[in-house]
This record gives sequence, structure tokens and C-alpha cells, in this order.
Amino acid sequence: MSTLVVATALFFASCGGNEAAKTEKSDAPEVKTEEPAATPEAEPAAEPEATPEATPETTDAAALDLDAGKVLYDAKCSACHTPGVGPKLDDKAAWEAIAAQGLDVIYDHTINGFTGEKGAMPAKGTAADATDADLHNAVAYMLSTAGVTAE
Repeated sequence: MSTLVVATALFFASCGGNEAAKTEKSDAPEVKTEEPAATPEAEPAAEPEATPEATPETTDAAALDLDAGKVLYDAKCSACHTPGVGPKLDDKAAWEAIAAQGLDVIYDHTINGFTGEKGAMPAKGTAADATDADLHNAVAYMLSTAGVTAE
């Protein structure tokens, strides 16, 4: 039993309940602890916002990322475009007709969807979580792969 009493007394003494001990050490320099700086790896990646370069009116081919476009195409767009529900990447004639409408129309149809003579494109296809900039990259990848340019 006495061991329990001693252990309890030591526990409470170590909890800082002794005000006399606190005031005796007031001459000691105050030690400040800082939160460690967050490293870039520790911070969650922020969702990239659409930049002015990624808007239909000002899209510059140099600002587009074909590699990112391929990733999105492979993950989402290919579900319809590979089997031919949407224009296949190797159907240059279909992509030339699409490109003739201009990038503003292509982006609008990709983002907002449309129904045409040859079928329908749901808004953002199967990539509902993609940003406009992501979709611009995918469009650029598809046009580039088909060997077509659009203005």
C-alpha cells in the first residue's frame, strides 16, 4: 500500500502542481518551442486553379500539358473514344471536322457537353472531377495525337 501512496505522490508532484517550484525557476531563461516548418511533401497538394492561359479565349498551345492530357485521356476519356463512341484518336477526318469548329467550341462541348448529329458528349465525359485546365490538356492531347490543330 505504501508503494501506491509514494507512486501517487510522485505522479502528482510531476504534474506541475507545486507553485513554489515554478516560482523558484523564474530566473531560468524561457525556452520557446516552435512548430516545425512544414515541408512541401507534408502539405497536401492544392487543386490547381485554372490559369488565364487555360481559358478558351487565351489558350496557348505552349501552356498546355500534353503529358497530363494523356494521363486524363487514358484514365477517363478513352472509355468512350477508344471503342469509337466518341471520335477515335486515329480518325483524322473526324478530328479535322471537330477542329474546324475552333477551340472555343471544342472546349465548350467538352466542359458543358452537347448533342450533335453523330452522338452526344456528356459534360466532362467520364471526368466529372476534372478541372477546365485538365480538360484543355486532354483536348490538346487528342488533337495532337490525331495530327490536327485547332484555333
